[in-house]
Amino acid sequence: PVPADVELCHNCRTERVPQALGSDTEETERAPELMPSSEYDLNVKFIGRKPALERLRRILTGCRDSREMAFVTLTGEPGSGKTRLAREFGRLARGAMQQARVLHTVCGGPGAAPYAAFQRLFTARFGISEGDSARAARDRIKAGCTEAVGERAALECAHLIGELTGYRFESSPVVGPLADTPAQLEVRMFIAVRRFLVADARKGPLLLVFDEAERATPETVNLIHYLAAGLAAQPVMLLCVARPTLYDVHSAFGEGDFSVERIELGPLSPEESQSLLQALLKEAGAPPPELLAHVRDRLGGSPRSIVDLTRLMLEAGVIRRKDVSKPGAPAAAPGKDLDVTVRTSPVPPAWALDGKALRTFIGKLPGSHEEVLSERLRIMPAAERDLLEKAAACGEAFWLDAVVALVRAAALERGDPDGPTLGEIAKAGDRSRVAAAETLGKLERRGFVFESPKAQIPGEREWRFAYQPLQEIIYSGIAEGPRMRYHRLIAQWMELRPEGRNEEEQEEVGRHLERAGDGEGAAARYRRAADAARNRYFNDKAIRLYAQALQCLGKEDLAQRIHLWHDLGSVYALKGESDAALGAFERMLRLAWVVASRVKGAVAFNKMGRVWRQKGDLHLALEYLERGLELFQQAGDARGVAGSLDDIGQVLWMLGRYDEALDRSAAALEERRRLGDERSIAASLSNIGMIEKDRGLFDEAESCHREALELRREIGDRMGEAESAKNLGIIAAERGDLEGARREWEEALKTAQEIGALPMQSMLLNNLGEIAVWEGNLAEGRRTLEEALSIARELEDKRVLSDLVRNLGLCELASGQIERARALCHEALDLAQEAKLRDFEGRALLALGEVYASTVFDDSGRGDKHATAEDYFARGIQIYREIGNEAELARGLERLGKYRIEHGDVGAGKKMLEEAALIFGRLGMKAGDRVKKVVEELG
Repeated sequence: PVPADVELCHNCRTERVPQALGSDTEETERAPELMPSSEYDLNVKFIGRKPALERLRRILTGCRDSREMAFVTLTGEPGSGKTRLAREFGRLARGAMQQARVLHTVCGGPGAAPYAAFQRLFTARFGISEGDSARAARDRIKAGCTEAVGERAALECAHLIGELTGYRFESSPVVGPLADTPAQLEVRMFIAVRRFLVADARKGPLLLVFDEAERATPETVNLIHYLAAGLAAQPVMLLCVARPTLYDVHSAFGEGDFSVERIELGPLSPEESQSLLQALLKEAGAPPPELLAHVRDRLGGSPRSIVDLTRLMLEAGVIRRKDVSKPGAPAAAPGKDLDVTVRTSPVPPAWALDGKALRTFIGKLPGSHEEVLSERLRIMPAAERDLLEKAAACGEAFWLDAVVALVRAAALERGDPDGPTLGEIAKAGDRSRVAAAETLGKLERRGFVFESPKAQIPGEREWRFAYQPLQEIIYSGIAEGPRMRYHRLIAQWMELRPEGRNEEEQEEVGRHLERAGDGEGAAARYRRAADAARNRYFNDKAIRLYAQALQCLGKEDLAQRIHLWHDLGSVYALKGESDAALGAFERMLRLAWVVASRVKGAVAFNKMGRVWRQKGDLHLALEYLERGLELFQQAGDARGVAGSLDDIGQVLWMLGRYDEALDRSAAALEERRRLGDERSIAASLSNIGMIEKDRGLFDEAESCHREALELRREIGDRMGEAESAKNLGIIAAERGDLEGARREWEEALKTAQEIGALPMQSMLLNNLGEIAVWEGNLAEGRRTLEEALSIARELEDKRVLSDLVRNLGLCELASGQIERARALCHEALDLAQEAKLRDFEGRALLALGEVYASTVFDDSGRGDKHATAEDYFARGIQIYREIGNEAELARGLERLGKYRIEHGDVGAGKKMLEEAALIFGRLGMKAGDRVKKVVEELG
């Protein structure tokens, strides 16, 4: 059997054979016979392509010698031999570099999981075989990760790679806490893959081949790009093999912080085309000049076309088998008995070109690959062509029982709609299945299909078309009526399987129902598949499926459209695609108005409010959330009211309107206590705790955080436990209890490390670094902050990065490293502006004000360092005035006021301090007492 991920080229199929884990190479290559020895041998050696092979060899050698990543795309038209070339290159690479590891994977396949290509790649790398149980597969992943990255990092790496590849670790302490933050989970999975490949590349160069890249999912493309950027200093070669349509399907493919070398594979030269034909006809004799000229001039140098032309010659009887016998012992004389019976021994059949048939054939030679295929299908027996059409309706991959179902269903048109009688079934037996299997075997020997060694559906015999255009050509020839019937029955067959409601199967069922004209049924299946993809954090796939479901629905399905726009908008919001999310929720709101649904309208308003909060427009966020609250109250939806109150409280807190924020969050907590939702109760308590802390009411804040911590311990929310401990540490630090703060943060850090919560680790290391700086231990502070920064850079979370870089800049400022402090604070500003995080932009500007206030630097061009410092302070203050964050505004006014007083402008400085004191007092913050004291001392 030939694997499903191998393209027929030069008529030689190759397949991967995984070796034991830890061997120098994970796969060897062999060319299995296409046909029994009694059949014509079409296997030939690799012909031509020397310039392309030499170029690939130079790239890999340079990658190994310089220890730098190489990203290469190899594109060519269908049938040009690109897959065979990539495999030939892999074989040569293994022979030339003993430590090289070559892994070949395929991206294609309709309905494929988002990371199916990487699942195949890691299946080969870890030596996971078809018969392995899920537990055995996970054990192999753990063993491979331990070998590569070491015992300490193995658990996190194995669990994340297991999640990515579909071998999920149940109750994972690494994956579980990330369930509500799919964007973070995706980033963490990417980091785990990169870490593993970096460790793997230490043993020798890696060649990773991604075939059929034009059919890759957006998730796979994102990960390939991530690796291309993240493996820059590693001896890794990424070779993406694709059709030229790659750049139509993925317009940004190959664009990023890396260079790409593109190789375009053209046709075989005329001489190579003739050599290939001569090699294919080696058993039958020399081809006539007319045939050589046709191959050279008309078939465009396509290896596949030349192979299929040879097959056509076999099927049309141009190449015929001549049976000859080799005599055994001499014949006996007439009438004389012999002790030994004379027998003849058969020899392998000889083949020859039939002169008459060849002349007829040359007179009407097909001029293209499509014509070759059409002629092969035309002369095919009707029963075989009918079976191929049924298989083509299934898709590129098909299953024996699905084809049998289509064959048997034809009988229903002529009889009882509930099928034949039991007696008729007993009489018929399994003849239809046996006949279908035999016919598929014949078609396999003639290169139309091949049986896959590993079926996607357990217990089924899976077959595939030899190459994608073949299935498309056959499918296009099916009449519309039979085609729609086929799709409807295939959908039912798939859904009746035990796994028929799984994610990939539901997507395929939806595709068949859509082609059968059942839009409502297709939409329901696409939505189920989208929900499953969303639950597995495959956001791009979920977006695509929700969109497909919407396209299938009619204008009357208003309720379903509301649900789908809600779900689609929620996934967009999780991905951070704010404008797309707002567009989806707006459509949901419009439909909610049509059906007069207050609850759905309230949900839409709330969702839009959260998006505006994320975008930093707090006033607009508050407006939308207030509208949502009003509708929830009108509808009597208590749970919705509680959620709205908490959301509003968060925005008011961010605006610095602490008393109002506390009122809303307290009302939300009261409602949630009534409803008995412990997780939500803990969230409300944490929110109230942060508000009380900013008001300077540390006892009240601590009480809220401790109650939240106990609730989270009771329900086993370890991520919540770490969050509560972090907040308790902040309270201790505000009180000046640095030892207590360190104790809380170290305990939270231990929990975060156990569950693999990298973002939390970076935040806690940031806090611990700040303590060290406050205590004067600048070396320890710098080391801890840089460790946090390295994690944050891996996560590429600009919110965390901006804050960490700013804090590290202030640490450098405290240690007298002014140049370094200045550069870091500018970087923090750039990160905040790039991510449109206005709150963090304001913090970075105020930090730059501190840096310029303590140095002679002046890059303003005005020769006045005070003007530069004041400019940064003023810009930060202006941002906080615009977004309405009064607490940060007051802090900024206090800093600039003191700076002006220190530089002689007492009047202006005093006014700023008075405004700051007024704001602090209105907010109920104890900082107001400190500022008032300074104002009083100024008289």
